[in-house]
Amino acid sequence: MEKAKTLFKWILVVFALGLISSCASSFRSQPDESNPIVTVAILPFSNLSNNAGAPEHLRGLLSNKLTAKFYKVIPLQQIDERLVDELGITLGEQLSELEFEEIHSIINADAYVYGDILHYDQITSGILNINRVSARLKMIQSRNEMVFWHSNIGIKSEVRSGGFSGSLASLVSLGNDIKDSEIHWITLRREAGGDGSIVSNLISGLLVKTLSSAFGLTLKFESAALISRSTMTLRNGPGF
Repeated sequence: MEKAKTLFKWILVVFALGLISSCASSFRSQPDESNPIVTVAILPFSNLSNNAGAPEHLRGLLSNKLTAKFYKVIPLQQIDERLVDELGITLGEQLSELEFEEIHSIINADAYVYGDILHYDQITSGILNINRVSARLKMIQSRNEMVFWHSNIGIKSEVRSGGFSGSLASLVSLGNDIKDSEIHWITLRREAGGDGSIVSNLISGLLVKTLSSAFGLTLKFESAALISRSTMTLRNGPGF
């Protein structure tokens, strides 16, 4: 009798594990076979920020993200080589000078992603330290030149000092966000560094800025968050 009870318990455990596994699989991201866009070309981004490496960094992150969302992404180097060899284009800012058909004629894709990097900087004052990344992104269908997806998002992390000065700085920052209404700013973390004093925040901010730059981690957190948040509204690709 005891053996039967034990066997029954194990059967229930196995059944429960199978049910959990099945539920987890059902929530896993799946290809959208109704999506007509298979192949995507991510064109060079224009750079309105003060960081020369920002466009390629974000472009690389977006390429990985679209691949994970079941799109066939044309290798970035292949796109760049075609633009240089055929049209003499080396910068994203130059794309505005071209007709859409010119790009489509040398790079065959179902859709093309254009991007403008607006902010990619670290502001360290001690009163309010800000890391921010923002971009305008859009995907254009080749069949009708219509916008398939677009995003205007900014990601910002803040560390403010304590007391009245920190509160005032936060209000000023919020006012700047409202003024820049084209971008939807998202603040992911808001915390006081060290003992919350201006000097402590200034020292910690400068230290983080120096170390992150030295190890190639500048705005890595904010950049990844930007791409993740931006693509939430983009349908999955059909797979290939």
